[in-house]
Amino acid sequence: MRPYLPITLLLLTACGSPVSTPPSAPSGPPAVLGGLDLPVTTGAALGVQALTFREGDVTFTRLGAASVQRASGFDYLRAQFEVKNVGTTPFDNLTLVAVAREGNVGGTPIKAITDFGGVPSSEQATVAPLVAPTPAVAVSAGGTLSLVADAADFVALPDAEVAALPGQSGWTTVYGPQDTPLNYGFTVSRCSAAACTRTLKPGESGTVNVALRVPKGAAVGAAYGFLMNFALVNDPVTRVTRSLVPPESATAAAARLDALGAPGGEVVQLEPTAQVLPAGQAGLTVPAVRLSRDGADLLAALTAAQATPLGTVNLTLSPDDQAVIRDASGTLEFTPGVFTDVDDVQGGFRYVTRTFEVRNVSGGSLPNVTLRAIARPGNLGGTAVTEVRGAPTVSEPQGPLATDPAFAQAFRPVQRTVLGASRPELDPSGASFQAYRASESQVLAGRSALGGDVTVLDYGFTVGGAGPRTLEPGDVTRINVAYRFPRRFGTQPRPYATQLSFVAVTDDSVRVSQAPGETRAQALHRAQALLGEAQVVQVTATDGSALLSSDVTGLLPLTLPDIQVGTQTGLRP
Repeated sequence: MRPYLPITLLLLTACGSPVSTPPSAPSGPPAVLGGLDLPVTTGAALGVQALTFREGDVTFTRLGAASVQRASGFDYLRAQFEVKNVGTTPFDNLTLVAVAREGNVGGTPIKAITDFGGVPSSEQATVAPLVAPTPAVAVSAGGTLSLVADAADFVALPDAEVAALPGQSGWTTVYGPQDTPLNYGFTVSRCSAAACTRTLKPGESGTVNVALRVPKGAAVGAAYGFLMNFALVNDPVTRVTRSLVPPESATAAAARLDALGAPGGEVVQLEPTAQVLPAGQAGLTVPAVRLSRDGADLLAALTAAQATPLGTVNLTLSPDDQAVIRDASGTLEFTPGVFTDVDDVQGGFRYVTRTFEVRNVSGGSLPNVTLRAIARPGNLGGTAVTEVRGAPTVSEPQGPLATDPAFAQAFRPVQRTVLGASRPELDPSGASFQAYRASESQVLAGRSALGGDVTVLDYGFTVGGAGPRTLEPGDVTRINVAYRFPRRFGTQPRPYATQLSFVAVTDDSVRVSQAPGETRAQALHRAQALLGEAQVVQVTATDGSALLSSDVTGLLPLTLPDIQVGTQTGLRP
């Protein structure tokens, strides 16, 4: 076996001299054959020149520039390499296992970045752990993703097998004690018009597709140039990993495995998204796919919201307020509609909802318009509440002003609530509440230019309910801003008019969040109903228990048990 070749020696053809006796194809655990840096670059400078280099008994040839496709705020990269067996022993399931080397960007396999889709160098360490490996995809004109079946090379790997790699001589020849193998990679396939196989006999060539989803890309055709480090591993087990984005059923993944014609194969699924496999089909469930040595994982990357700020706006929940206002950017127009004020005497709560008509007055398409709650200096109790007034009196026709911080800190965002047969009930068709990770709120705060003294809270309200989430120019839809609070606050007056501060954003993710008082079954039902409008819908649980699981293809689970609704308070429904 030849020692690891630095990438600086591999910029043109470099097949090298004869190597030591090739290893036998292993029948036991995966065998490390070597390590390599592969370029993922959209640069066309190499043109028709071959980028070929050798590791052990395998050569890799770059098949042109990496492609870039754009969908829903993400760039989908695909770098293709021809892989040839130049030894005398057949290989099965040659896999490029991702390695987070010491000194790489963001603790990931990515290094030596020259271009990153317009992401500035100061943000690359933050974005790199959100780069998600995917099967190769095609993006339609409408933005719909589909698998490229004969190039779906992404594979998730069992933790135990990956943990055993550093103990092999093939590993220690290349890597040091601080270099960490991650439990994913890309497997070589040899495809013809009839079928694909994972076996490479001496002299045969196959193809491997390194496919990645990158957030915050600049535009279609944006430039990318970086290296990714991989350990070259010969794996005796043939595996197919069920895709989450784009969504793939367990049955479809099993069919892809069957088409390879390899006995003893496994369908790999990620917890907690595993579905029941067809009878007789072997499966493997992986708890998490690690994307960095610092704890980033695939499901977190796939469910990260990419919000684009528009402008700030203050909205008033009052039956008397009829003012039509626009956000600070002039993109959205808000017209007050139905005001609902419902008491739960038995439970001791009051539910207030104001429905606003939302019009897109810009010239562009706006996906998943959302009002993200913000806490500004001077707001009551470090919350989104800017002002609360009680019922009007003769001496105070606008209503007395509430000044107790605990008054606002008791507010909890909920779904629209209406009066049922015997008590208040959630209105699923008017559900607007959304929950967000603290990291998502921090990123939005940095992008919104709101100022260092403004806090983006971990909740908001999204347009549409059960209807379309994208507003085209001139389109009008509804958003329900709804809160629950105790019916009594000591000597404070009954709340009559509440004003709250928000920043309007567009969001690249279709998300359904479980609100206080809502069951998981209700949230799942709402999410499933949106699958007709979107390929993938996130389902967020906020009740603090284990992750959601569902056998419905296209639903991605997320658990957020502690949502910040104020700078001094937390929400645990």
